[in-house]
Parts: sequence; structure tokens; C-alpha cells
Amino acid sequence: MNNISPNDDNETQDTSSIPQLDADLSNLVQYGLTEAVQKRLISIITKDPSLVPGRVARVDGISTFVHSISSDYRAVSTFARVAHEDEFEVEPAQPTVGDWVLIRPGENLDPDEIELVLPRTSLLARKRVQRGKEEGDEQVLAANISTVFVVQAATYFNTNRLEREIALVWGSGATPVVVLSKTDLLDESELDTETVIEQAQLAAPGVEVFAVSGITGDGTDPLRGYTEAGTTVVLIGASGVGKSTLVNHLMGHEAMDTGEIRESDTRGRHTTVTRQLLPLPNGGVLIDTPGIRSIALVSGSEDALAKTFSDVEQYLGKCRFSDCRHSGEPGCAVNEAISSGEFSQSRLESYRRMERELQHEESKHDPTVKTEHQRLMRVIAKGRRQKSRMNKRKK
Repeated sequence: MNNISPNDDNETQDTSSIPQLDADLSNLVQYGLTEAVQKRLISIITKDPSLVPGRVARVDGISTFVHSISSDYRAVSTFARVAHEDEFEVEPAQPTVGDWVLIRPGENLDPDEIELVLPRTSLLARKRVQRGKEEGDEQVLAANISTVFVVQAATYFNTNRLEREIALVWGSGATPVVVLSKTDLLDESELDTETVIEQAQLAAPGVEVFAVSGITGDGTDPLRGYTEAGTTVVLIGASGVGKSTLVNHLMGHEAMDTGEIRESDTRGRHTTVTRQLLPLPNGGVLIDTPGIRSIALVSGSEDALAKTFSDVEQYLGKCRFSDCRHSGEPGCAVNEAISSGEFSQSRLESYRRMERELQHEESKHDPTVKTEHQRLMRVIAKGRRQKSRMNKRKK
């Protein structure tokens, strides 16, 4: 693997090929190329012309599918590093959908390899949860995204989930947009469009909310404003909320399989099985994702939580007593706000619950807290063993 020094004197570089590089890189515009990314790619390629730029479209296990300037690659990323402005990090980088990368084509029977990953402008990630139990690591969903369409079925609206989804997006560095899908099915439910929109606005203050139908196309026109050239949009949501149908409408053709609607709850079946990047007709790109069963925030999401619950946060610290627990104490600004209808009691409870989760997540990185937790678990386990022995003796 060739080493590239980013601090090489610009005067020693051969810049005669830059016009051709500009022309070649223009083929990546359909995959969301921006001026800043193009400039960075050129600065690297002029130092090592054997590297091939591209954008990750899909990750299939150890194989990464990359759209490049003239062809597509299936590359491995065993030795990938982050290409910062001043240096290339030694520690490995794992490319994900949306990453801008540089590939070193393999010679003879050697595989193509992703050697460098450009720094990410945003990164959508969640904490892995399997059957209600945290697995301890993070699942990276997409990188370098501008907007995230948080999709919920209007017929199956879930306030608590939306709050978590919004916090997840704010934490990524992208902008959330709420999309209430399947409005064409509201006639068959007790809800109406205005009511669902109002519920969504209360759960996501300051976030744009759109009610749409992927089947009829009603309400989808404003969404195209987020998908112009140079933008990258990601769709997230639970399985069956209509993401694939919405993708097909935005694409203008049947790009994704769609499932049948269940009569029991008007929800669709899971159809998308992998994250993939799709060029849109009006110049932007879109990343569809499989349904996310549960939303758990990653460590360090305090600012995202504050932004999600800005209506609650503005009253914190304004109570009469500095140690107010907002549980009926006199002069509690939070309870007064609830009484006046600024936000609901359930919203305060959601805020507290997510705040506790983040505090727990942070505490796991504190050796003192971890040791105390392990001691407590040993005490509990010992007590259970003693109880089990007592029960056996009684028998």
C-alpha cells in the first residue's frame, strides 16, 4: 500500500491533470458529489493517481459495493483509514453506506481495496438492541447525509418512537423531517390528517412535518425540495410504514419491492433487507434502510436530547428550588408549564426516561461505576443461589 503525505508542498505536485480530474469526477455528481468533496478527492488523487474515488452504495458483509467514476467496484476494507486534512489516521475505518472513499484496484488476483475514507460530515448511528437487551456496540446506518425522512404510518402513529427517532437524527448532524405516510388509508381509521400532524408537531417541535401518500403521491411534492443535486436523504422507520412505496414514488419507477398491507392493522410487511444508495431523478441521492425495530441512543447524545425536548429544557433550572424533582414541589416551573398546556406530563416522562438511559450509558464508561455495578451483580447472584438452596431443602 502506497503512503501519501498530505503535507507535500503544493508546488511540487503535477496539476496539469486537474481539468481531466474535474471531468472524470463529474460522473459522481449523480451520487451526491459536492464541491467540498470534489476538492478533497482531487487533492488526494494528484498525489497518488492510482487511487480511484467513489461512494459506498451498499455493504454486503465483507464486500463493499462502490459507485466510481467509470465503473462499480466490489472492494474490501481491511486496511481502510480516515483521510483527514493534515494526516491519515493509522487506526482502521469501517466504510458504511454514503461514505466517500478511495479504492486501490487489485493487481493480478488481488482484491480491490478501500484504502481511504473521507471525513464524514454526518453519521447516523444507533445502539444495537437485540430482543430488549443492549449488545454494547453501535450500528452505523449511513454517512454524509443532509436530511433524514423519519417515516411513520399515519394510521399507526407512535409518539414515543418519534421522539426517539428525532433525537437519533439530531445526534447524527443531519436535519430531521417527519413524513406521515399512508394518508390514503386514514378514511378507514378513526384518525384524521390534521390530528396526526398535530400530534407529530408536539412530539417534534421545530421539525417540518408532511402528510403524504406514496400510493397516490398526495403531499409528496414538498419532499423533492430536500432531494436536489448534492443532497443525500435517508429514510428511517419501523418495518411496514411505507418507506419502499415512498422511495418508488420519489424515484419515479419501481425501484423497491413493496409488501402487502395487513388487514389487522393496515401496516405493511418488511421488504427492504439492506441499506443502499439510490440516485434520484432530480440530482440528489436517497438511502433506504431496513425497518428499525427499536431506537436506542448512543453515548454522547445529550445535545440531541436537549434539541428534541427543547420545549421541556427551556423550563429546567427555573424552579424555585435548585434541587426540584418536578414532582409537585411548590414553585416548580416544569409543573406549571404542564398545567398551562406547554407540554404534556407524558412528554416530561419520555424526556426523563431517555435522560436516564444516556446517564446509564455514560456511567458504563466510568471504571468506578462499572466496578460497583459488578459488585452489586455478584451480591444479587449470591442471594439467588442461597434462595435456591433454601427452596431445595424445604422440598
